[in-house]
Amino acid sequence: MGNEHTPPPAGGARRPPPEDRRRITPAAFTPYGGPPADAGRRPRPHPWRNAPRLTPRRVAGIAALCAATLCLAAAVLFLFLAGAAQIHLEPPESDVSVAGLPVPKVGRRYLLLPGERRLKITAPGYRALRATVFIEDDDTQSFSFTLEKLPGRLRVDTAPVSGAEVLIDNQPRGVAPLLVEELPPGAYQVKIVPPRHLPHEEEVLIEGGGKEQLLRVALRPAWAEIRFASTPPGAEVFIDDESLGHTPLSAEILRGERQAVVRLEGRREWRRTLIVVAGEPQTFEDIVLPPAAATVALHSVPEGASVTVGEEYRGLTPLEFAATPGETAEVRLFKQGYEPASLSVAARSGERRALTARLRAKLAPVSFVIEPADSQLFVNGKLQEKANITLRLPAGRHRVEVRREGYATERRVVVAFADVERQQARIRLQSQAERRRAERRDEITTHAGQTLALLRADVEFTLGASRREPGRRANESLRKIKLSKDFYLGRHEVTNAEFKQFKSDHSAGSILGYSLDDDKRPVALVSWQEAARYCNWLSGKDSLPPFYREQGGEITGVNDAGGVGYRLPTEAEWAWAARARGDGMLKFPWGDKMPVAEKSGNFADASAANIIGRILPDYTDDFTVTAPVGSFAANDKGLFDMGGNVAEWTHDFYEVAPPSNATAVDPLGPKSGEFHVIRGSSWAHGTVTELRLSYRDYGNKPRNDVGFRIARFAE
Repeated sequence: MGNEHTPPPAGGARRPPPEDRRRITPAAFTPYGGPPADAGRRPRPHPWRNAPRLTPRRVAGIAALCAATLCLAAAVLFLFLAGAAQIHLEPPESDVSVAGLPVPKVGRRYLLLPGERRLKITAPGYRALRATVFIEDDDTQSFSFTLEKLPGRLRVDTAPVSGAEVLIDNQPRGVAPLLVEELPPGAYQVKIVPPRHLPHEEEVLIEGGGKEQLLRVALRPAWAEIRFASTPPGAEVFIDDESLGHTPLSAEILRGERQAVVRLEGRREWRRTLIVVAGEPQTFEDIVLPPAAATVALHSVPEGASVTVGEEYRGLTPLEFAATPGETAEVRLFKQGYEPASLSVAARSGERRALTARLRAKLAPVSFVIEPADSQLFVNGKLQEKANITLRLPAGRHRVEVRREGYATERRVVVAFADVERQQARIRLQSQAERRRAERRDEITTHAGQTLALLRADVEFTLGASRREPGRRANESLRKIKLSKDFYLGRHEVTNAEFKQFKSDHSAGSILGYSLDDDKRPVALVSWQEAARYCNWLSGKDSLPPFYREQGGEITGVNDAGGVGYRLPTEAEWAWAARARGDGMLKFPWGDKMPVAEKSGNFADASAANIIGRILPDYTDDFTVTAPVGSFAANDKGLFDMGGNVAEWTHDFYEVAPPSNATAVDPLGPKSGEFHVIRGSSWAHGTVTELRLSYRDYGNKPRNDVGFRIARFAE
C-alpha cells in the first residue's frame, strides 16, 4: 500500500533527514456523482473553540455510562472476591437475599463475599427465614434451610342449616358458618354437630401456605315426618310427654325411640312406642279412641292394705284401678292386724272417683318391762303413765322410746301381733359409760400408721407364776389384778420406719453383718426414755394430751390429765394381753408345753448359733436376728410377736413385790425406780425360763433385742 509505514532500522539507526521524507497530503473526498463534501464551505474552526454544549440529556448519558462502568467493575471485583457455597433449600424455589439484594447463583452454588453474612430466605406461602452463615474461601461449604409453611384457613359452610357446632380434632371452634384461622398444614378431623340434623364427620387436609379452603357440607335431617289422625278428632298428641298439638296433626319428630300418647278426655288413651328413622315418614291415621272406663283411686287408713276387686287381686293401697262403666264393683281390703273392709263402687264412663277406707285395728296386749323402772316410756310419741305397763296396741309396728336422765335413750320398734295373747317387750337402758363403751371402735390407726386393737377389760386374773413352774424366777410372785378400763394396744411392735418419723437418725444397728435396721423390722437399741418420748410425740401428732410429763427432754412422770394419750402398756395389761385365753393363762406363746411349736415366733434358733450361746437346736424360724413384724401368726386377740422378735419395754418401774391376796386395780407400778420392766422373749432367747410368758426382765439402757409397742386408754 502507498501509505505503508517502514519501521526504523535495527540497532537504533538514525532517521533520514527531512528533505528525504515523503510528504503525504490527504486528498479531498468526492462523493460518487457529486462535488467534494467540503466544496464551498468555510474552513473548520478550532475543535475546542466550537465544541457542542453539555445538555441534561448528554449529562445523564455520561452518568449512566459511568455507573455501568462502575457496576461492571464492582461485578468483576465481586466475582474475584466471592466464595461459592451450596445452599439446599426446601422448597427449592426459595429466594436468597443479603441486605435486600438477591444472591447470585451459578449452577447449584450461590456466590457470597467471605465473612459473616445474614441471609433472608423467602418463598410464596412460607414464613421468611433469617439465618447467619460464615462464608470462607472454600468451594466445599454447604448449608441447608427448610422454610415453615404458613398456616391455612378453613371456611365451613352448612347452608341452609345454621347454628351447627364445629369441632376440629374434638376441640370446639365455633358455630357454622365459620372461618377457622391459623391452621398449620396437615390432616384434621372435622366434626359438625347440627341441631335436628345428623352429625357429619370427615377428614380435611389443610394445604397451608396462607390458602383459604372451603368445606361445604349438606346436612341430612335427623327427623322424620309423622302424621297422626284419630277418631274422634281433636285428641291431644304427646311425644315423650311433650304436647305437639291436636289431631289431625303432622309433626317433625327426632329419630330414636319415642313414646307417643294420643289422649282425649272421656276416651281411652292410645299409647305406642315409635321407632323413628331419620328421613322415613310414618302415618297413624287409624287411631280409634273408645270411651274410657271409670277410674277408682282407692286409699286406706292405714295404707298398705291388700285390695281385691271381685275375685281379682289388684295390689296394695294407695292404688288406682279401672271399673266397668254402669256396673257395681265389689271391693275388699285386707291388712294384718286389722278387720277386713268392703266397698261397693259404681262409676260412669270416664269418671274418676276417689275413695278412702278406714280399717279397724285388731288390738293386742303388749307388756313393757323397763329397767330402770322409773324411766319414761313413749309409744308412738305419747308419754305413758309409767314405764312398766301393759298396753292394748293395734296390731302392727309401733315406735317405742325410753328415756332417763344419766342414761342413753333407747329407741326401737315393737311389733304387736293380733293373734298372740301374751307379748312382752324388755328394754334395759345403758348408762352413758356403757353406751360409750358399746360404741367404741374395735381398731384405731395412728398418725404414724400403726393399728391398735381395742381390748375390752373388766377382767380379773393372776399375775406371775407358781413356784412349782419349771423355769420360774423369784421376781414372778403371784398377785391378783383387776383391769377395769378398756384400752387399745398396738397389734405390732413399733418398726424402725415408724420410729424414724420421730427420730430420723436412729439406727437399730447390726450384729456380725446381720442388719436390724430394715424399715419393717421392730425398732431396737432404744431406751425407755426414748420409747416414752416417742409416745408423747405421737400424741401430739394425733392431737391427744401427752400421757407423760416431760421436762428438758426427759420424762419425769405421768400427767394428771394424761388420759387417752399414747403410752407404753402397763405390765399388767401386757401380761393379760399376752397370756389370757378363755378362763386360763398361757404358759408359752404357743401353748403350755415344750418343745416349741413350729413357726411359733422368732426365737434363738439354730441359725443364731454363731451369735448367741444357748439356742433351740431343733427349731428353725428362718431369721437369724429380728424378723419383719407380723411374720408369724397373731394370738387370739390379734396381737403379733407377744413372744419372740424383740422383748418389750412396759410402763412400770421394776420391783420385786411380795405375794399378795389383795387385788390391785389398774396398777401402773411403782412411782419411781432405777429400772423399768421388760416383758416377753426375743430373738436372742432360747431357754425355758425366757420363753415363758411370765418371764420378767428389767433394764434402763438400750439393747439390740429390746423394743416396744404402744398403748392408750379408751377413755
